Amino acid sequence: MSDKFFFEFNFRDSNDSNELSPLIIMLHGYGSNENDLFSFADHIPRNYKIISLRAPYSLPYGGYSWYDINMDETMNIKIDIDQAKCSISKIEHFVKNKLTQKFSFDREKICLIGFSQGTVLSYALSLNNPNLFKNVIALSGMINMELIDKNDKDYSNLNYFCSHGIQDQVIPVNYSRKSVDWLKSKSINHIYKEYDMAHSVSQENFFDLLEWMRFNIKQ
Repeated sequence: MSDKFFFEFNFRDSNDSNELSPLIIMLHGYGSNENDLFSFADHIPRNYKIISLRAPYSLPYGGYSWYDINMDETMNIKIDIDQAKCSISKIEHFVKNKLTQKFSFDREKICLIGFSQGTVLSYALSLNNPNLFKNVIALSGMINMELIDKNDKDYSNLNYFCSHGIQDQVIPVNYSRKSVDWLKSKSINHIYKEYDMAHSVSQENFFDLLEWMRFNIKQ
């Protein structure tokens, strides 16, 4: 399915007669597409509506990205901030304007699920719009402070499930640990788990996030 203004996306409706079901928005990682995280849908309860977005920037060998990434000479991750901010702005507009026209859902129960790049954007979207998003599943990513509004907000609505692999060589686990330290410094509700895995989602990680969803994303 596609939106002529912004995104290609996959959508799964809920099977609940209540139109105001929770909405889950999925943001994939670098080089992937809207089908990646959407594979989780078969395991997510049917009373949730799910939309999985395709990033706007196409890559030479297939796949898509939310922004370009590079490593500097000291192996620090460098991102195209302008592209990232553009993607964030497009998602914000899409959620606030387009989604409300297309689908009925509970606007107070929007959940973000991100992996890698998608997690970087999920952190930025939720921390910049804490009254728009409630629950965030942040997989193998980090907070990039260049994308976060400088002024503190009321973060009391937010709730995070954060996870990372200790063998991750794409985004080393220390990036996630620093991000969680920042969440702690702002007294933001969160749970953080590490797994013996690389840049991926292990079976244990997946079962843990499903369990977290069961208790935190409710009708």
